[in-house]
Amino acid sequence: METSKSNKKHLRELPPAKVKLLPPKPILRESLIPQLTAAHAAIGELRGFLGGLKNPGLLIAPFRKREAVASSAIEGTRATLEEVMEYEALDQAGKDPKAEEENRKIQDILEVMNYERAMAVALEELKNRPIGENLLKRTHHTLLKSVRGTNKDRGNFRKVPVAVGEYIPPVHADIPNLMNNWENYLNSKQNESDPLIRIGVAHYQFEAIHPFLDGNGRIGRLIIPLFLCQEGILDTPVLYISHYLEQHKVEYQRLLHEVDMKQDWTPWLKFFLKAVEEQAKITTLMAKDIQDLYEQLKTEVVGEIRSQHAIALLDLIFSNPILTATNVRETISARSKGTAYNLLDKFMRAGVLKEHNWGGKEKIYGFTALRKIIKA
Repeated sequence: METSKSNKKHLRELPPAKVKLLPPKPILRESLIPQLTAAHAAIGELRGFLGGLKNPGLLIAPFRKREAVASSAIEGTRATLEEVMEYEALDQAGKDPKAEEENRKIQDILEVMNYERAMAVALEELKNRPIGENLLKRTHHTLLKSVRGTNKDRGNFRKVPVAVGEYIPPVHADIPNLMNNWENYLNSKQNESDPLIRIGVAHYQFEAIHPFLDGNGRIGRLIIPLFLCQEGILDTPVLYISHYLEQHKVEYQRLLHEVDMKQDWTPWLKFFLKAVEEQAKITTLMAKDIQDLYEQLKTEVVGEIRSQHAIALLDLIFSNPILTATNVRETISARSKGTAYNLLDKFMRAGVLKEHNWGGKEKIYGFTALRKIIKA
């Protein structure tokens, strides 16, 4: 108890950070040329591949689920991709999540699911307005709905001081001016023409401002794929870097802190650009594997199954690799659950789906081939 009181007193004595307005001091562009070139090339390859797809939307759900798990994990949420997909399937089938809302694991899963919903809200908002205060607040409102942090003034910038470890973000009275400056910098090429440098700087600045009471890390990482779509760098939101950041979490946090202390942007931007490059390459490979799998099953399985609903089920299992007969019936508008079970049985006999025994009344079916790809 004494230690806790001592720490609180120590934090009260620390001055709030004086975050400088953007643009930052001149960035040494020459030192970033190798990383910039590699990152843009990797994104170009991904964009080229996506441009040749008939249905790039097929890839959105698997990558969004993967990102939701990774970004939430950085904040200490411990829910696996498998657990989230299984819970989603059962929840949609009528299982009441409130019955287990005190369970830590369920809370972790709900936080991951909220990240997916928040991304969907943000992408819808992006159709009508650029990234800015209103979009961020609506996204944040969804992110913290009915989970830990829901009582922390969700959907609004903070109105009280906070501490993040030993970092004291700017006083709340400074947030409106700092965020207005942040928004103008992000959405203008006037001060920085290269979009990857701009979003790298903006990601640091958002975390330093810490505009919300909770959820800043997840919102800050969610902004990155939004920005890439906004700027037309990618038309399909599939490039997420949280897996790289989670794998290099200590370095990620150390380099952000280095900018806090020294305003030395070069190490942070090199790290950020490397994350973009690596994840773009991984995303391209995974996207190719997913597309190949889809075309293979469309030819080998759907063609052999005599059902008007076969292609609808194929599309469904790519967006929901774990599902129930209830999910199938609702999606394909089958007249009865028996129709859904019959179709699922055909996919099982074809080796596409596998039944999982979880101990409940509703059967769960898993699409193992896709799960292996997105877990990689």
